[in-house]
Amino acid sequence: MLLNPIIGITSSINVINYETENQSVIMSPLNYLSAVNSSGGVGIIIPEGDNIEEIFGILDGIIIAGGRDISPELYDQGIQDYTLDIKNSQDEWELTLINEAIKRDLPILCICRGHQLLCIARGGSLHQHLPETEGFEKHGESNGKWSEHRVILEPNSLIASILGNEVMVNSGHHQGISDPGDLTVVGKSEDGLIEAFELESQTFLISTQWHPEMILQDSIFQCLIDSARS
Repeated sequence: MLLNPIIGITSSINVINYETENQSVIMSPLNYLSAVNSSGGVGIIIPEGDNIEEIFGILDGIIIAGGRDISPELYDQGIQDYTLDIKNSQDEWELTLINEAIKRDLPILCICRGHQLLCIARGGSLHQHLPETEGFEKHGESNGKWSEHRVILEPNSLIASILGNEVMVNSGHHQGISDPGDLTVVGKSEDGLIEAFELESQTFLISTQWHPEMILQDSIFQCLIDSARS
């Protein structure tokens, strides 16, 4: 019997009032699991600090999910006023996951924070606050608010073969890519912000600044699952 591919999904550990006060809770939006499971995969949440060898021993693919800001020290900048909620241990853990997945040529989907962290892993850097970055002051909403805008995709890219050459996406981030490192840029918004990456050495790696799991772009998840089956 052919088993459904197992797709790991990164999570955040946050201290909240849950059953008791100041409880450390593993958190992940349900949309990620729903998108994976409805596309024929089996999603599992990966807590920070699990055993790397054991994790990659069972995974067929991985999603580096959205979440908090990334430490600017990882791209040789100081912390600016709008860079908030940094967790160094999570940054280092997810960088390890990214590098190990690339080393193993495991199918990878990076989303929002994951998109930015992939960029840092590949030698790139970020704009820390788009509303105060020349040219991107009106890029979109953040702080829990959402807007939408158009992204133009490179015609010969993998993601364009899935979504077409233009796509409307959601925008809910205040940081963005300034330097792509060695990644191939395959999508930009109309104001020129980098919105999608691929990596030529990988069988399947798609990275988006937007959240496809929130806007029913299930075809991206279906292609991740299909790649994980092979």
